[in-house]
Parts: sequence; C-alpha cells; structure tokens
Amino acid sequence: MRKLVVSSAAAAVLLFIAGCASQSSTPPADGAAPAAKTEAPAANSWTARLATLKTDLEAATKGTGVVIEQTADNQLHLVIPNELSFDTGRANVKRNLAQVLDKVADGLKSATAASVRVIGHTDNTGSEEGNERLSVSRADSVRNHLVGRGVSTTAVTTDGRGSREPVADNGTVAGRAQNRRVELFVAEKA
Repeated sequence: MRKLVVSSAAAAVLLFIAGCASQSSTPPADGAAPAAKTEAPAANSWTARLATLKTDLEAATKGTGVVIEQTADNQLHLVIPNELSFDTGRANVKRNLAQVLDKVADGLKSATAASVRVIGHTDNTGSEEGNERLSVSRADSVRNHLVGRGVSTTAVTTDGRGSREPVADNGTVAGRAQNRRVELFVAEKA
C-alpha cells in the first residue's frame, strides 16, 4: 500500500508541475479575454471491450448473486453478495467466495486490456490499525486467488479501507457481515 501511495503522490506532483509549467501568466496581447478552457476527457472511457467484459462476467457469474454495475467513471464494479463475505477477523477466502471468484477469474483471463482493483473492507470489530491490516489482507487474498486462476499478476492491484466505508449498520450482526467484504473495480488499462 505504501508503494501505491508513494506512486500516486509522485504522479500527482508530476501532473501539478506539468500543469503549472503549461499555464501562461501573461494576458493576451490584444486585451481579449483568454480562450475558454476545454473540458478534460474522463479518466476512464467506456469501450466496446468493457461492454463485452461486462456481458462475459454477467454470464460467468449468473446465479451467484454477483451484481456487475457500470460506475459513473466508466469502470465495472463487481458487488459480491454479503453471504459470501469473510468471517470476523479473518482474511481467508471461504469456499463459497472461492467458487464465485473462480467464475470472475474465468471472465477476466481473456481481458488482457483490463486492470483490476481489489478493495478490502472490514466491520468495526477490533482496532482501527488492525482493521486496516485485515482489509489489505482480504484484498491480497482475493488477488492471490484470481492470479492463481490465471488472471495476470500485473493486472491486479489491491488496497484496504479498514472499517471507514461501511455499507450497513455496524451495530447489528447482519450489518457487520455486509461490511466484511471486497469490491472489485475493472477498468481499461491506461
């Protein structure tokens, strides 16, 4: 995770420097208003390959309860049902989750132009520091499972969010079960 943070910070600094270097501080000579800036293209674009991958993943995971959504920023978001979630304090991939991940891997193996981001989450049981480590371990377990089923190691990155992004009430057993999860985001490689 530190590598990802350092790499992201370095990229942000380079983009900031490049943006500053390209800005002119002198107004146009004729006194006219500066030209309107054009809107930057979206970071991800919805492509025919992503549409095909969505269809392939939906077919591969049919009947498992997995929901595959297109996000506002043109990624695929795989929502895995909470009954396949992790046990409290554990990062091991349970049998039911493994069966679903096998089907997801089948859909991703042929998607050589895709990048996969696995985000691990926890409930609020335990310390914040422990939950952060556990969420990373959950994401790593899913990545290792996908890679073990043929998905390219260079295509999959991981991150952990601890208990910071609950989707349900941590005050109930059912809510905590929903919060013990991983999310997969699939996008075109840049």
